[in-house]
Amino acid sequence: MNVAVVDEGRTRELRRAVLRPNLAPDAPLPGDELSGGVHLAALDDNDTVVGTCFVYPDPCPWQPERDGAWHLRQMATADGLRGRGIGGAVAEAAIEYVTAQGAQLLWCNAREPAVPFYRRHGFVPHGAVHIDHEVAHQHMWRELSA
Repeated sequence: MNVAVVDEGRTRELRRAVLRPNLAPDAPLPGDELSGGVHLAALDDNDTVVGTCFVYPDPCPWQPERDGAWHLRQMATADGLRGRGIGGAVAEAAIEYVTAQGAQLLWCNAREPAVPFYRRHGFVPHGAVHIDHEVAHQHMWRELSA
């Protein structure tokens, strides 16, 4: 398995299937319109996308005065392949990528069941659990070092 920066179109179907299955296969996903974003994909031996995320510069809502904040979104791993380290490889690649861009912190809105995953990757919760798109989420963030 290899994690690489890819065109958003290569990851769209996996993101839609896992995160927004109610949307039509050709529907744009939230965030696709943002410039400055980077899509990372875990690629199997057949060059098939099996995991993905999207990162982009974005001020952290609870630390707006901080420079160098990046937002991690749309983490997704293919059904049947979870628990094999794919998501972890994608998360670590995202951390490495944004750190190389000068990021000082990385933040996300984790779906509540994924909070332990993010904790294992150095993220800490902020504030209370909230509902977003009818799903419980937890704000989380991670301090980065150069």
